[in-house]
Amino acid sequence: MNRQGVLIALMMGGLAVLLWAIVNAPDNEPPWPAKVEGFSLSPMRPGNDPNKGLLPSIAEIDEDLALLSGDAHAVRTYSVDGTLAEIPRLAEAHDLNVALGAWIGANAPANDRQLEKLLQVFRENHDNVVRVIVGNEAILRNDQKVEAVIRYLRRVRAAVWAPVSTAEPWHIWLDHPELVKEVDYLAVHILPYWEGIPVDAAVDYVVRRYEELRSAYPDKPVVIAEVGWPSKGRIRQGAVPSQANQARFLRRFLAVAEREGYVYYVLEAFDQLWKRAIEGEAGTYWGVYNVDREPKFEFTA
Repeated sequence: MNRQGVLIALMMGGLAVLLWAIVNAPDNEPPWPAKVEGFSLSPMRPGNDPNKGLLPSIAEIDEDLALLSGDAHAVRTYSVDGTLAEIPRLAEAHDLNVALGAWIGANAPANDRQLEKLLQVFRENHDNVVRVIVGNEAILRNDQKVEAVIRYLRRVRAAVWAPVSTAEPWHIWLDHPELVKEVDYLAVHILPYWEGIPVDAAVDYVVRRYEELRSAYPDKPVVIAEVGWPSKGRIRQGAVPSQANQARFLRRFLAVAEREGYVYYVLEAFDQLWKRAIEGEAGTYWGVYNVDREPKFEFTA
């Protein structure tokens, strides 16, 4: 090979190395905070299914809370069925606050039992229950009409001294100002993945929806009761689930939340295998930890 050929080969090799370096350069993303404000907590493990009454043991729940105690200030719960009613008591021992939830579905007697149990759990653990959430997307699922949820809210607000709300996506709150009048704060779900928003636009989308609610209801505090990104599942329009995108979205959101002083609960602490039947693969993989309680990415790197 002559000198010209050698120079061309070296130039091509250098360009290849440069291209590799550009493609594989690490993202310059914001650091993970010292502690997350809160995690949504469904402490289910493989073999558990709350729809079938198959719940984790008290010891397993305690292990999960011990793991989260170093990463978060609080957890949000969804039900007071069975062992799940023990979460506030166990959380207090790990210095975790609780947003205590009651599941509201289509079955009125079951709802009554949930609310009675909720009030009992609150009375016994009110020191670390910082807010109460009566129902999770019951209106969105058409399990209950707005008027019925209002009746449940009034019942609970008359009996507890913590702030009370129900949890719904942002558009339910905008569509129902009559519901807003019955709560102490707005517990809102803002999940850009489900709305097909690309990850690079997702945090701006969350902020925009948050500000819409603050503008519409300036006298009501806004709590982001669910916010997150799945690490696996089907692509929804421009929203691509992946482990990298989950880390990217959460780091960006958490930086904004810390700067703006948002109260929020990351969806969610642990992957939930039982959700595959009702939400598909993407619904299974919102956890920051997998089902084996291993972190999906480095929190501090």
